[in-house]
Amino acid sequence: MLRHVTTFLVLVFAQAVFLLPKVDVTGFRQHEGPMLGINEIPDLSTRVLDYKVNVSLKLPIFKTDTRFLSHNVESAIFNKTNFNFSSTKLQTLMRGLAPAYLRVGGTSSDFVTFQNPCKEEVAKRNHHKQTILCPQDWIRLNDFCLATGLHLVYALNQLKRTEDGQWDPTNTEKLLDFNTYDVPAWELGNEPNSYLSHANISLSGEQIGQDFNVLRTIFNKRSNYRNAVIFGPDINIRGAIVTTIFLERFVAATNATNGTTFHCYYLDGSTATLDDFIDPEVLDVLPGEINLIKSTVDKYYGKEAKPMLGETGSAYNGGAKNLSDRYVAGFMLLDKLGMSAKMGLDVVMRAALYGSDYTMLDLDNLDPKPTYWSAYIYKRLVNTTVLEANVVNTNSSKDDRIVRVYAHCTSTEKSGYDAGAVTLIVMNLHKGHSANITLLQELYGQDVDQYLLTPHGPLGMTSLQIELNNNLLAMVDDRTLPEIKHVRLKGGRQLVLPPLSYGFYVVNNAKAESCIG
Repeated sequence: MLRHVTTFLVLVFAQAVFLLPKVDVTGFRQHEGPMLGINEIPDLSTRVLDYKVNVSLKLPIFKTDTRFLSHNVESAIFNKTNFNFSSTKLQTLMRGLAPAYLRVGGTSSDFVTFQNPCKEEVAKRNHHKQTILCPQDWIRLNDFCLATGLHLVYALNQLKRTEDGQWDPTNTEKLLDFNTYDVPAWELGNEPNSYLSHANISLSGEQIGQDFNVLRTIFNKRSNYRNAVIFGPDINIRGAIVTTIFLERFVAATNATNGTTFHCYYLDGSTATLDDFIDPEVLDVLPGEINLIKSTVDKYYGKEAKPMLGETGSAYNGGAKNLSDRYVAGFMLLDKLGMSAKMGLDVVMRAALYGSDYTMLDLDNLDPKPTYWSAYIYKRLVNTTVLEANVVNTNSSKDDRIVRVYAHCTSTEKSGYDAGAVTLIVMNLHKGHSANITLLQELYGQDVDQYLLTPHGPLGMTSLQIELNNNLLAMVDDRTLPEIKHVRLKGGRQLVLPPLSYGFYVVNNAKAESCIG
């Protein structure tokens, strides 16, 4: 009798949950593959928790810069023999992430000297405190950006000081004299509120602001630089009070910047654990830091303020080994992008495109790592218009931060979707529970295209490879990125995310007013 009752309960439960869809062999919506209905045989291996999501389609809450998702490399990149700006493979990968800023900066930016002619042998330029920028380096860098659709942000050396402690712009002016390119943006220094720890010099926010005024004056005196864009001061968060005081003194001393930049890392790379990368408490550090910066910047600049994450990653000290370049790092990347856009940041520049443990590209062969593929799909599906998305937890669990959803208008330029489509960025941080998501109101009952990202192979969260709808993502060849293939979910089916997974969901027929025109 008990066996019959158990069998009956399993059959009943089978009507309530849904199997993760198999891979559709089609690409974007140009070819509509088979749709999956609401009576598929379920996967009962995990418990399913129910959530509801409501997206406001009429009024956007913010519009980001078109280069919202951007990237960092250290200025010491000129010392790296494996990072070849003329590489066909590298250029193919970077076109996949355009449009974007490429910030050449970081700690090494304050130890760079432009040398013309270049007397140093490249073999001797092997430490970030001895980086020599040669004319040919500058030409290769700018030609690379032009060839790939990237927009250079170049950080100038702020630690060249005169005997009386002022910034010495002599070497900067040598670079400006040589330069013939239209550089989209410039910076001055990197994390100046931490100079004492890595350069044994202490500068106040007011002094940093005065340095920026000098740079603006230099630009204004040169006809081809009068409209130059300057970002800064690229401070890091060192406690609310100390950071606020430093930033207030900076913005009070200068109006030379076109965007106010700060840095954010969640963790110390030397001590971070796998659990840290999926902990909502860790992810929710970011909103407080954004509010801290915005409250100060808005006070001085008002509606003209453009706060930006000028450098950010999962963990400082070069990232966390075997974590920051793995599948699990995608949670931090996508949540940071969703949260930053929702809270009104213009640009997010991720560290690092190449270098250290948080690299997006393999340091030897440039093969893309999981975060590259997340960024690549983001660029194809996510537009600049940000929509309000609210998650309703219908379970007994009180933690509403485990399932995270962000909404944007869908990019029509690269995706092939119609104007009015909506893209959801969805994450399930549950370790053992699938998330069963029902879309409400205008999105209820609509067909949805699924782009579900899961780890490939036995390493799970620490995998170096990633699957899209159960298909391994990899370059076709050095000149060709793979087709991004969706699975069409028939109207009426819930979105089912397995434990510890993330992805994108597109509602093509949403006809969102915010996304049309």
